[in-house]
Amino acid sequence: MKKIMTLAAILALMLMAGCHTASDLIEPSEETAAPQISTQPTEEPEELDVKTTIPLTQTLKMTNEWTILGDFSTSITKKGVKDRIVLGTSAQSKNGEMMWDDSQYWTLAVITEHGAYNLFSERMQGYVYTEVSEAFIQGVATPVITAYIFSGTDRDIRNYIFEDGVFVEYQEYTTKQFSTGGINNLYSSIPEYTEK
Repeated sequence: MKKIMTLAAILALMLMAGCHTASDLIEPSEETAAPQISTQPTEEPEELDVKTTIPLTQTLKMTNEWTILGDFSTSITKKGVKDRIVLGTSAQSKNGEMMWDDSQYWTLAVITEHGAYNLFSERMQGYVYTEVSEAFIQGVATPVITAYIFSGTDRDIRNYIFEDGVFVEYQEYTTKQFSTGGINNLYSSIPEYTEK
């Protein structure tokens, strides 16, 4: 339940910038008090169930023909040296609109001066979104790369943290444990990608 609430909160924050207010649709109730938000520090994060290590490679799992949907530089693997966090897809664009196939390849990678870490690389139907944040882990400001994976049948949230020369993938949330026959996605308010 805690992971589902976390997913809902993260998605709400992602969409806040493009959302309209619902004040014209929902009448405020005098019985409903505004929620109180705690500003107290939280406990250390609990140990995650699933983790995978991702080593450095010389092969970037995308080509120059791919469409780059996200590109951000920050220092992750070595202090003072900027790494590129790149999200790309094999889907092409035409006249500013994405030309989605039944499925396409997706890659989320960290490109360093020595090679690449292919954090996520898969052919799937759906979308991948990413964000880079800084979290205090055991008192140290640590860059965290988060991937939100929305495929035709499953939903995943994965965090990637650089530790001891490799990226460690923590699977924070997945629907795979209860989606036995697939999911028919009827509606999503998550915006589709368009060419910049």
